[in-house]
Amino acid sequence: MSVSQRLSEQIVAEIHRIRWEVRQINQYACILKDFAEEVLLADVADSGEQEREMKGHPASCVSLGSVERLDHEDLNFLRKTESLVPLFAALQRRCPSVLFIYSVNTRGVTRGFPWMDVSVLPAGFKPTEHSFFYIADEEHDPERLPRWTEPYLCPLTKIWMVTCAIPLYPEGNRFFGIIGIDVNLEQISKPLGNMLRSASKGYAFFLSPSGNLVVSSDQGVESLHEDQILVRKEWKRHQETAHFRGDDVKVRKVVLSSGKARLLQAYIDCNGWNLFCILPEGRGNRRKKIDIDALPGGGTLPAAGNTEQVYLPMMSFISSFSESLRQIGNLIEGTKIIGSGALDHRIAVERKDEIGLLAVSINKMAAELEKGKEEFESVYRKISQMDRLSALGQLTAGIAHEINNPLAIISNYIQILLMNPNLHPEVKSDMQAIDEEVSRTTEIIRRLLSFSGQATMKKGVVQINDVLDNTLQFLRFQLKSQGIELVERYDDALPLTVGNSTELQQAFVNILLNASQAMPNGGRLEVGSKLKGRADRKVAKVIEVHVSDTGQGIERKFLDKVFDPFFTLKAPGRGTGLGLSISYGIVKEHAGSIDVKSKPGKGTTVKICLPVVRKDR
Repeated sequence: MSVSQRLSEQIVAEIHRIRWEVRQINQYACILKDFAEEVLLADVADSGEQEREMKGHPASCVSLGSVERLDHEDLNFLRKTESLVPLFAALQRRCPSVLFIYSVNTRGVTRGFPWMDVSVLPAGFKPTEHSFFYIADEEHDPERLPRWTEPYLCPLTKIWMVTCAIPLYPEGNRFFGIIGIDVNLEQISKPLGNMLRSASKGYAFFLSPSGNLVVSSDQGVESLHEDQILVRKEWKRHQETAHFRGDDVKVRKVVLSSGKARLLQAYIDCNGWNLFCILPEGRGNRRKKIDIDALPGGGTLPAAGNTEQVYLPMMSFISSFSESLRQIGNLIEGTKIIGSGALDHRIAVERKDEIGLLAVSINKMAAELEKGKEEFESVYRKISQMDRLSALGQLTAGIAHEINNPLAIISNYIQILLMNPNLHPEVKSDMQAIDEEVSRTTEIIRRLLSFSGQATMKKGVVQINDVLDNTLQFLRFQLKSQGIELVERYDDALPLTVGNSTELQQAFVNILLNASQAMPNGGRLEVGSKLKGRADRKVAKVIEVHVSDTGQGIERKFLDKVFDPFFTLKAPGRGTGLGLSISYGIVKEHAGSIDVKSKPGKGTTVKICLPVVRKDR
């Protein structure tokens, strides 16, 4: 037998070894299932006796997943599955490609081998929500046979692998959990990959039933991308097909974008995977040659009379692989565009796999960044307005001081004139009216100084009903001229509160003006007060003032913004957005609370609660 023929036989033998190892793991899963179900049904041994039996055996690990407290069934599960550890250890010794073996119950409590630091798992890790668990549950595995996952990245070892999972039904029809065997597919196929690469720059790969693949080497990935498996003639089911040791290895002649090649295919019946080997005919002149014609299916390719290209259904995933690379390129390009500041850019989502999920995540991130940018710009505008307001406050304080001095002189002269006993009664009445207006102007100046931070607020005992009545005296004519019906409902037995009547009057004026402006075509305005007891009896009762209108109302999405400085729903030039913000500050200074409820088209109600004066004061 020639060297090339011997090498060909070695490749085929290696294919059989791989299939045999996968079948063995599948069979071991069945054995573990039977043993585990017997163990879970057995009575729990005495803890001391069990400890003596387990002495000397390798350590296993336990993960509680997201379970905060173990129940009785969990504790029994952990005690009983400890006897599985020697079997787990024996299986790993026989199969070096097995990374981790474990049993998981339906609450996510896990016994695993070998011992690993499960603290590296993400917080709140829930094994029952991952594919290695649910592929074996009642819904996905009614036959109760071993099931294999798609390739995934192990959170502990960071190795790409697959899991063989089989369900546990120790009590008959109640699904209890699973036995899982994590397998390093790359390690299984690595010897074959090395053999092919050293001989002919060939490569091997697994193809799962869902079209995912694991390639035997990095060079194989590069070659796979280069070849794209373009076939120029249709594969025929029975032509150029041969049989090796069990009727299960097929050989095809194919034409790749890199040249002619032979493709070997072996089907692994226990999990539905296919193993493919690509043997190029023209690559690597200095490599060992494989006797292509010694393989079944040897000979020349049929004449290419038909130029129509036909893609192999079984190999169509390779073009999908190239498409994946293209989509990854789109992801990179889209990320660069978003990173440059174009936060409104969105990456087209063309797939429903992990790449598609990544595109969706990037788009979501861009949307969140765009929203954050808009909020930042809004805050920046508000800060700029507050800076301008601060400058305006300083200017107002200066003007107020200048006006306050002549007002004081006018007031002094009026007081002197009023001391004249010969003053005519009508003149005296006029002088008193002037004095009242000077006092009111002085109070306005004081409020301006208070607003700019130049004065302190003085508080005293206040009757809220009087404050409301005095406030409405200034607005009655305006309300009547707008066609607004005013309804007043006061509690005459209302207790006193501590506050500043002028400040409270300012708060009520802002609220009442907002209500009247919300009813440009007339409506109904109700102002009332009452004593309200809170749900918690330990907290003192409060005075509640409500102002209700039948105006336009406020949309729900704006309700949490009505107290923000400069926020307004009025037309430009109709408001500054400071009225409710100032009222909110005044109420808070009085240890009270303010709340707004509204429905579009049905009106708005503002409720203010103020503390009652305690009797022991």
